[in-house]
Amino acid sequence: MSPEPGRVICIGGATVDRKYRTSEPIQLRTSNPAASERSFGGVARNVAENIARLGVKSSLISILGQDENGHAIRTGLMDLSIDTQHVVVSSDHATAEYVAVLEPNGDLALGLADMAIFDALTPSLLHQVWPEVSASWIFADCNLPSPTLHELLNLARHHSAMLAVDAVSALKVVRLPCDLSSLGLLFLNLDEAQALLGKSSAPPQDLAAALLERGAAQVVLTLGESGLIAMDRSGLTRVGALPLQIVDATGAGDALIAGTLVAMLKGRSLAEAVRMGTVAAALTLESPASVRPDLSLAILEATLARRASQKPEGGSL
Repeated sequence: MSPEPGRVICIGGATVDRKYRTSEPIQLRTSNPAASERSFGGVARNVAENIARLGVKSSLISILGQDENGHAIRTGLMDLSIDTQHVVVSSDHATAEYVAVLEPNGDLALGLADMAIFDALTPSLLHQVWPEVSASWIFADCNLPSPTLHELLNLARHHSAMLAVDAVSALKVVRLPCDLSSLGLLFLNLDEAQALLGKSSAPPQDLAAALLERGAAQVVLTLGESGLIAMDRSGLTRVGALPLQIVDATGAGDALIAGTLVAMLKGRSLAEAVRMGTVAAALTLESPASVRPDLSLAILEATLARRASQKPEGGSL
């Protein structure tokens, strides 16, 4: 496989997102007034869209139902010039759906996911499309079934492919194998790292180091309001969370991934790339959309430069 320079292939979830934002703090076991909206999401789909908006070619490998939601998702991707030739359409399942219940300030209070359709993303399907997989980076999310993730890492190892993976959730990250030696970059949060390693408490840097020991080449560990740490064989980078007014937390992690991968595609180091990814996440947090519609590389670089000029001496960004 000869990688196509400047392309990222995203493998995993494409969903209908339904958001319900409450007007008052949520009260359990009773009805809460809320405003609702529908959009399209899924980690892999969101990352593919963010990458396209940042001016980089992207492709999506996923599965949709043979329904109006699936048709709308695919049409939206094609309108952004995202390659969808390997998006499977299934008549056996409805398009996957994710429901986010948000606090008035935009923080996620509860997420519900109907992702059974992704069980059809099998290792055999991966082998069918693999001969046509050609990209500088391959990104996958842990919505993929465990056998498919294992086979993806195996294929990446044998074909020297640059592979990045997002954990998605503490329940799904354990689908990854113990041996992460073919994994170029792993994105996860503190809970997900603890679940993958089976450690209930440990300093974040120790968790990142343990993931490197398992074979991951690079790790980005997000810490919520404390920002993130990024670690590779050359050392540790800390990036603080940026001051901002959160409008909607949905999709910020996907923007972080896209911004980081695009920066690395352009030759930035991991330390430089996660700073760009952090700005992409911050811009998304300030938007009501899961993927900020006006996101562009020019806006990202201008915001990064402005933030850097405003940082206090010794600041991390």
